[in-house]
Amino acid sequence: MSLYSKPKIKLTSIWDLESEEEDTEERIDDTPNVQWSEFPREEWEQIKAKTRQGCICDDCERAIDPTIRPDFSALQKIFSSDKLLRHAAIFAGTRKINEKIVDHFHTTWRHPMHMGVPNVEFVSFMMSDTSVCQRFDDYMSELLLILDDPNVKPLWHGTKVNCKFADKPCDPTSLDSCAGCNILSKGFDISKSGSANPFKRFGTGIYFAPNSSKAHSYATPRGGAEDLYTILFCFVALGRCHTTIDDIPSLAEPPYPCHSVHGRIGHRLNYEEYVIYRPDAVVPFAAVTYRMTKW
Repeated sequence: MSLYSKPKIKLTSIWDLESEEEDTEERIDDTPNVQWSEFPREEWEQIKAKTRQGCICDDCERAIDPTIRPDFSALQKIFSSDKLLRHAAIFAGTRKINEKIVDHFHTTWRHPMHMGVPNVEFVSFMMSDTSVCQRFDDYMSELLLILDDPNVKPLWHGTKVNCKFADKPCDPTSLDSCAGCNILSKGFDISKSGSANPFKRFGTGIYFAPNSSKAHSYATPRGGAEDLYTILFCFVALGRCHTTIDDIPSLAEPPYPCHSVHGRIGHRLNYEEYVIYRPDAVVPFAAVTYRMTKW
């Protein structure tokens, strides 16, 4: 199952969205009965504090509760992880989630524009296997036993997408041949590390970038369109990061006692990288398809 969303008008907040959609209450009632009250109170308070920064107004409370956000009603059917959806709501704030992702795409594009100007065509979500969300929840619980903050970041991943449709999300029939579809539906596979780029700067891991333009450098034209690309927007639990400016190609796991590697800008890197070595530390959340326009 996939969800394709292309807003007809520009909305600036979830309150605008709520006023535009008269059937909001009906659609929310149709969503699965998720027991959000069972979410650990202490963890919930920590998550809230990171967004509202001490504010306890109704708007802040509503913004981080996926069960009452109209833009999350469909996502509750796609993603079974309560922890993931709460972090996604924190990321979105009072913006509609797909608009926030588009805005994040443009604001994190850092490479020179001589390579072209990106224009987002659409944001798509694909139903992933329930095990992808379950293993992410389990890993988050594991991190919270030893850390106050699991250090979840929204990051980009560039990969090969073979789908040939320019007006809809990834084609489910191409699961066997399309890396993007495989990742969105089945999660990341550590055994595929280096399949697109044999040089592993920080060893055998799954690589992400805070900059959409860096992820673009690992993407390939989508289907038969030379100027159409897709990169993946993910939520990654980094835990405790080992920060370095040096290459460590021999790594198969992060240096003890860390959970990930952060490649900092230095004499070898022009743009940051993050690497995880466990596929349960990440959930591919959305695919952003965009067209590169030459100057």
